[in-house]
Amino acid sequence: MNNPLATPQRPTRLLVVDDDLDTCANLSDILSDIGYDVRTAPDATTALRSLDEHAFDVVLLDLKLPGMDGLQLFRELKHRSASTVAILITGFADSETRERAEQLGVWRILPKPVDVPKLLPLISEAARQPLLLIVDDDHDFCASLHDVLRERAFRVSIAGSAHEAAEQMGRQEFQIVLVDWRLPDTDGLKLLEQIHDQHPQARTMLLTGHRHELSEQLENNSLPGVDVFFYKPLEMDAFLGTLQRWTTR
Repeated sequence: MNNPLATPQRPTRLLVVDDDLDTCANLSDILSDIGYDVRTAPDATTALRSLDEHAFDVVLLDLKLPGMDGLQLFRELKHRSASTVAILITGFADSETRERAEQLGVWRILPKPVDVPKLLPLISEAARQPLLLIVDDDHDFCASLHDVLRERAFRVSIAGSAHEAAEQMGRQEFQIVLVDWRLPDTDGLKLLEQIHDQHPQARTMLLTGHRHELSEQLENNSLPGVDVFFYKPLEMDAFLGTLQRWTTR
């Protein structure tokens, strides 16, 4: 099925992290020829610097890296770029490594040397996952919802304020934006109006744990910039059903 919401508006951006410079060069050449925007890093320090400068859709992580191994790097990556999908590439994929990787949220594990024909469809699949932004300063709520949505193949970024949301939306083209009514630097409805004006292609959802706050707007049918709203705690079946309708045809 076609999924227009899940199609990136810019070339898919990849980060290849491997201390084998030949591996980096070979993968960069192959993936760039296909049309991907590729950066490489020989170590964790360089990779983290690249993550501060660019938003990556997919990262290919070698397990054995100098200083910080691939799983330690992935922990840090999740804090800086939660929506980046990680594929771990290793010649040391024992059961303990696989368990650690899965618990951390690594999406796929491939053996080394890289089987490029197997890798390419995985990159394509990862890049097609819908990109969703949660704007909410409730860290526990965001972390819980992030895990639920990742299990359903959404790439999920998190912003704790309108300022952080603006920064992230300047770096990536989100297909879906979820915004809490109460934010530390503005109210969610004002932010959604701005998002609707600046990113009209994005589907938007307003969230609130305070039912009385929406009563006047609902009576006046006045929720500009909002496609749908949900009360907290979320009625999960209805919530996920809405996202599914938005991302499938």
